[in-house]
Amino acid sequence: MHYDKYFGRGQKVFLINISDERDPDAYNSFTGQVVSCLDDRLTLKTLYRLFSGDTGTFKHNMQFKLTTESLGMGIQLRAELLEPPTPESIILRPVGELSVYQRRQAPRTDTTLPMLHVSQKSSLEAFRKEWKRISSDLRQPNPPRLKMLQTELNLSVGGIRFDTSSEPTSLSLIVIDLQDGNPPVNAVAELIWQKRSPENDLFQCGHRFIDILKEDQNRISQFIERLTGSKNQLRQKELIDSM
Repeated sequence: MHYDKYFGRGQKVFLINISDERDPDAYNSFTGQVVSCLDDRLTLKTLYRLFSGDTGTFKHNMQFKLTTESLGMGIQLRAELLEPPTPESIILRPVGELSVYQRRQAPRTDTTLPMLHVSQKSSLEAFRKEWKRISSDLRQPNPPRLKMLQTELNLSVGGIRFDTSSEPTSLSLIVIDLQDGNPPVNAVAELIWQKRSPENDLFQCGHRFIDILKEDQNRISQFIERLTGSKNQLRQKELIDSM
């Protein structure tokens, strides 16, 4: 099949972990950019390091669902890791046929909630280790007291938008207290866009949640539904980690 018709050089592709060995309670993903596309392999690079040192959780034959937009359509394809990745590139072998789906915007809401935003230059694996540690700590009988500030934000099940005084990095940790009597939501977030506001000299930035517990996805969905009264289509193709 001529995959290059749908995966052109420079095109952004969202990779969702669908391996049998994945944690069934967590959603894991990241974004790559097409370097080359052949019938039997797809080479992607990332805008941040996947790991430092060893390859971490990236294992041989690890499977991903690839989603992208091409020719005005949502495209998805299953692919598996062809060889060990480098810190900033990954080579995949397409498995099966392309399929088309309808892209839908998840409901969003403007709100003000206690939030902690930790932005630094680290690899995806380093962020994932910290995310797992914090997620575990927040669910202990005596969880740590995090210094969260009341923040105006725009929230959806897939990501968040807010203003920050410091220039954001490609990856960050975000902790949000939904004030629903449960532990705060904790996620690794990927920077999608940023712009500096001339009015207040703040950075306006949009992030996508790339590592988050499915339980927390559902809680965000319910929170938005309570505020807006609109049914949140959580099980949209962009978020489901299955084919």
